[in-house]
Amino acid sequence: MITSSKTTGYAVWAWTICLSSGWIMAADTLRLKPGVPVVVAPSEPGPVLRAAEDLRRDLQWVLNAPSPRLDRPPADPNLPAIVITSQSADSSVRGAEAHAVSVQGQRVVLQGADMRGAIYAIYSFSDLFLDMPPWWFWAGWKPKPRRFVEVAADTDLHWKSPQVKWRAWFPNDTDLLSPWMKNDYETRWNLMVETMLRLKLNMIDIGELFDDSIRKVRIPRDRGLAITTTHLAPFGATLKNWGKYWSAQGQSVPPPLTLANVSGLEQFWEHHIRIVQKEKLEMLWMIGFRGDGDKGFYKTFADAPADDAGRAKNIQNMMQRQVTLLKKVTGEAHPAMRTVLYDECSDYVASGLLHPPDEPSLIWNFVAARRDHFPAADLRQYRAPAERLLGYYFNIQFTSTGSHLADGEGPWKMEKNHRIVLESGSNFVFSVVNSGNTREFSLTLQAHARMMWDFNRYDSSKFVEEFCQRYWEPEHGARVAKLYRDYFEAYWQQRKADLPDFPRQYIFQDLRIARATRELMTAARLGQVSDALLDDRGMGYFRIVPTDNGTTSKLDAVISGNTRAAEQFAVVADQCAALSPQLAPQGRTFFDQSLRVQASFMAAASRCLVAVAQGFKVKSDQAAFEKWMRQAEAEAKAMQAALQTAATGPFTDWYVGEKVFGLKETQDMIARRTQGSIKPAR
Repeated sequence: MITSSKTTGYAVWAWTICLSSGWIMAADTLRLKPGVPVVVAPSEPGPVLRAAEDLRRDLQWVLNAPSPRLDRPPADPNLPAIVITSQSADSSVRGAEAHAVSVQGQRVVLQGADMRGAIYAIYSFSDLFLDMPPWWFWAGWKPKPRRFVEVAADTDLHWKSPQVKWRAWFPNDTDLLSPWMKNDYETRWNLMVETMLRLKLNMIDIGELFDDSIRKVRIPRDRGLAITTTHLAPFGATLKNWGKYWSAQGQSVPPPLTLANVSGLEQFWEHHIRIVQKEKLEMLWMIGFRGDGDKGFYKTFADAPADDAGRAKNIQNMMQRQVTLLKKVTGEAHPAMRTVLYDECSDYVASGLLHPPDEPSLIWNFVAARRDHFPAADLRQYRAPAERLLGYYFNIQFTSTGSHLADGEGPWKMEKNHRIVLESGSNFVFSVVNSGNTREFSLTLQAHARMMWDFNRYDSSKFVEEFCQRYWEPEHGARVAKLYRDYFEAYWQQRKADLPDFPRQYIFQDLRIARATRELMTAARLGQVSDALLDDRGMGYFRIVPTDNGTTSKLDAVISGNTRAAEQFAVVADQCAALSPQLAPQGRTFFDQSLRVQASFMAAASRCLVAVAQGFKVKSDQAAFEKWMRQAEAEAKAMQAALQTAATGPFTDWYVGEKVFGLKETQDMIARRTQGSIKPAR
């Protein structure tokens, strides 16, 4: 039920009270009938006009009639209309991105204190009153047609400014997303950005930038998102494009990448700053210094120092040069900037070797630890001065050892990470999450967006309950919320936490399962002994502690841990299978793809690894080995079958580009063993 509810806080994520089971309206209501006009002045910013078109689309779906767009309200004040403005005259709508949805006479007024505030007001109205939730497209969600839309006459919903200024999404590691988007680039990129705005994010990390990749920033820019780039691309400039840049300048042979060639580096960086200026992007500039790819600069520059102190000093000097260059080119005394303290930079800061420039507008963007997602030592031991701007980068998805085809970290672990950021300093202004395989991570992506808006009052358990009630109604929401919790708890925790009060610090995500499966298959072929297996190789690939699992070997820990995980995932999958037919058709597809498929996939993946590990143990017994390989082959097929059940509607080709998990590679390795083309070594 929506009644008069003027709020002074974050307000009314009111999907908990205005659900598709029906509306209980106040006695006085405003009825919006088919053809209700949408009033928005042509002088409004382009992104507001674009969001208004989404609203007109949503109205047509619900009311089955087009809603005309008017430049000014109807002359007759008794005619209902929806009015949009980014220049609110309401004194209670103040502060960056603040917004409100209210009824004033016969008008529904969607107002923002600024451009993005107006956009958020539009999508809030669409969600609350037209039944168009943020994940509508990805969920296959279509609002129910109605003869009219009722809005309580005393509706007065307000959202204050967000607690965290910059709330970003980094669509990275996009082996699924990118091929899918290429089939209809403009439409699907628009849908991605619309989802971000419906979640009330305000920034996208586009990774890197060059002259031939401009189109990827234009749709986010035109829809109202600010832009940043990732840790390996200061100003968007990745050194992978070094040769391409100099070729465009007429030099067939690029100058060498040396620390001594500072003028060449600055010319390269300035070119990218100019691209941003030309494209009129709202930019949070990235400063930092890495190599030609996601690696330390010392692996690229031949004249790099050999010691950590010298390397840290070079990074620090390069960052200061970048700040000086940026100020010179932009003419700004304090341009908005961030530096990402990732990998070697995290280690240098933790050891006191690296000190980023002392700039009041520079965000120190800390990063979750490599391989496992908890705050690294640099952040845990840091206590920021009051004026220091802090940021955090959290991997929901990863490419080598992490979650990729199934959500693993989850809202609770993400919340715990960000709580530690607040323990380090109060000036928390930036947060970005890494996730490219969008469909697989809808719950955690939305949790991040909600968390960053009002972190003080956010609670993951409450959020998950609200999320589940929104998509699966109060009748089933609580049960689905419990299934989500059981699903995340099913992951094998291969070693005990070493941080206090940090449950699930280490988990065995799907990419760890894939890596372990293939390594064991290779080891069986080469005849390696178990003591040499599952080695972290200084990279933290597995982080298995046998004694934490009651075993004496990593191999036995893998078997016992994944056997338990498979059983627990299977319980969740079975309960999902029983619940799915009871759900309303509207949300059933979303339930199946976001939870049921993932639980089934992880159960089969865990069983597959167990079979391969058991096969390794008996590799000298041909018959026993082949029996386990046949079991592994069956589980690999079950993994594929689970994924295919989510390849429906506009996502029939979603898994065509899958390569990071390497399911086909794994299946081929197993098939070669079962077919006897490669005999296990004795």
